Amino acid sequence: MFILNTQRALILTLHGNVLLCCSPHLAEPVCELTDAALPSLPVCTQEAVADIVFLVDGSWSIGTKNFEQVRQFLYTLVNSFDVGPNHVRIGLVQYSNTPRTEFLLNTYQSKEDILQYISNLPYKGGGTQTGLGLDFMLTEHFVEGAGSRARYGVPQIAVVITDGQSQDNVEPHAQQLKSRGIILYAIGIKDADEAQLREIANEPHDQYVYSVSDFAALQGLSQMFLVSTHTHTHTCSEYSTVADIVFLVDGSSSIGIDNFQEVRQFLRKFIEGLDIGADKVRVGLAQYSNEPHQEFLLKDHMDKQSLLAQVDNLPYRTGGTATGKAISFLETQYFTAQAGSRADQRVPQIAIVITDGDSEDDVIAPAQQLRKQGVIIFGIGVGAANMMELQGVTNRPHERFLFSIDNYQALQRLIDTVYFDLTFLVEQISKRVSFHIILSTKPANTTHIYFYSD
Repeated sequence: MFILNTQRALILTLHGNVLLCCSPHLAEPVCELTDAALPSLPVCTQEAVADIVFLVDGSWSIGTKNFEQVRQFLYTLVNSFDVGPNHVRIGLVQYSNTPRTEFLLNTYQSKEDILQYISNLPYKGGGTQTGLGLDFMLTEHFVEGAGSRARYGVPQIAVVITDGQSQDNVEPHAQQLKSRGIILYAIGIKDADEAQLREIANEPHDQYVYSVSDFAALQGLSQMFLVSTHTHTHTCSEYSTVADIVFLVDGSSSIGIDNFQEVRQFLRKFIEGLDIGADKVRVGLAQYSNEPHQEFLLKDHMDKQSLLAQVDNLPYRTGGTATGKAISFLETQYFTAQAGSRADQRVPQIAIVITDGDSEDDVIAPAQQLRKQGVIIFGIGVGAANMMELQGVTNRPHERFLFSIDNYQALQRLIDTVYFDLTFLVEQISKRVSFHIILSTKPANTTHIYFYSD
């Protein structure tokens, strides 16, 4: 958690392999688990990561035949990217007199769905208001609600394709996009205004502005353009790919069989995005009702396919809701070396709790004990879940570790948020936390590290 404060002295207490943070200024006179001991990035699977939005001119000057060439160009480009919710996301805007959203960055989860849409992309027709289209991209597409991952450091890329001169001013709208860190490419076809293309695109223009003599030449441009855009995508080879993640799933009778199937789908899609392996990401799963049930341990499945098979056949246990007992079960049965935990190797230990109701037992003490062992706890509360109770379970700040959704159908939309909050957390700690350290040893068996943040 981010509890450093430039105005306050904090105390890091090393208790075995666990780093605790204590301070006389904290609201409660207790030591809290810090994240400062965590290693670098976990859970990174994709070859490339970027958010790419295409802004396509659909004005009358293009014509139906030439618009088919635009479709083919888009198809070729998208087909070359590693598309997926945790990889490259694609959005599309078509504009003429007015802009129109074809699909957002978070509309489609698979490349096949995007390619199918592009193959049938309707031709809009109308004038050429490129400036209006640029502004529309900024306000409607490059926002978190539309699937943008800018706050996680994912590259934001806009690609403008046009064949003529805009009837409105483009420069101020392009500058607004650039000021937000969005990389702008401009592709001009046939009679496109070269000066306007340069106003739109980033510099140097020989890298970000492309011109072709006719629509048929678009296909020849695709490979050159792909090489350029790939320089702006983040690759995961830069990062470590290691974490131990245990899901704790509420299987009480209040959920119902249909909603439990939504849980299975959530688990499947989440695991599909992870780099599973003995030396990479390990996943465990416990289900609970009145009693906790061991579905599989961290050591049980070292390949993705066997994990997914277990999830697909996950039984629905039914019963009451003893969340506290289940959290204690995680500590003693899952986050141990015998169960496959790599805590002694400084691998991040992560628990994700999914529940829809009040616990019948105390959750605070078991959760505190689990966090003291170095486990980071995320919580997902569904429907009538007791969010105050879950605040006592999860790490802080709650806006990063605790999620609330109205129903189980919304779980699928939460996958990206949970995934990126998890990776973003560890990245920030590994890159940005620095200390001024003064050592003291009181009492003799405990090392206290007093520090002030920069």
